[in-house]
Amino acid sequence: MEEGRHSATAEGCAVLRALHQITAAEPRILDDPISPRLVDPDGASYKRLSEFLERLPTANRLRLTHYLLRSRYAEDCLAEAFTRGLRQYVILGAGLDTFAYRQPDWASDLRIFEIDHPATQQWKRRRLADANIPIPENATFVPVDFEKTTVKAALPEAGLDPNAPAFFSMLGVSQFLTEEALDETLDMVRATGQSSEIVFSFVPPDDVLPADEAALTMQFAQRFAEIGEPWLTRPLPDQLRQKILKMGFNTALHLSPEDADHLYFRSRQDGLRACCMEQMMRAVA
Repeated sequence: MEEGRHSATAEGCAVLRALHQITAAEPRILDDPISPRLVDPDGASYKRLSEFLERLPTANRLRLTHYLLRSRYAEDCLAEAFTRGLRQYVILGAGLDTFAYRQPDWASDLRIFEIDHPATQQWKRRRLADANIPIPENATFVPVDFEKTTVKAALPEAGLDPNAPAFFSMLGVSQFLTEEALDETLDMVRATGQSSEIVFSFVPPDDVLPADEAALTMQFAQRFAEIGEPWLTRPLPDQLRQKILKMGFNTALHLSPEDADHLYFRSRQDGLRACCMEQMMRAVA
């Protein structure tokens, strides 16, 4: 990402979530009335992604649901963790994540920490202000310039209680990290304390994907590389799960596309399905 410029991937995800709110049949995979207020329907990203969806083959378009599923799954896991007593929620690479601005009543007892690059957070603050969306009292922006500090160092300074467990989400981020950086992130979660957990998305290698999704994934990877946000890490699901367990986590759960279809898509009448190109992992310390 260029210095001083917000993340293009964050903007693209927000546009796709907004389009789902506007065009999808009920019930929506993710009910997110905030996203349409944060994007510019006359902007270049909105028009480009709308046209991209129209050009996609029907099978690809119906399975291009990862940007919805990952938030829905993470928030469902967060609600479950809340019942176990977790009261700290850390969103790694928050981008234009909207949970804090549409949070359910129970979440008022959470401390929400949004982690991202300073330029992206400044841009998000402007978008929120322009849409007259207030920042709730239980939300804290934690700008992290990775050339100067780390998430591990920044979180206690922002008010995270190091003696209490925390729930972490990292959505649409892991493929942009080196394997070493991903391992460091997982280590940080495990070190936060027993019962801390992380839900994160990952992109498997092309050779384990259906041919049409592999071709689309290669297009995405090339596009992101061209804008300075290359994909660096793409693990196999079972190898990733085994690594997490060897790191000392008590539980590592892979939400496969089949599992996701059963949980979130089986009753739909519009043909939407879980994709294979981005999948979900849940690790509990």
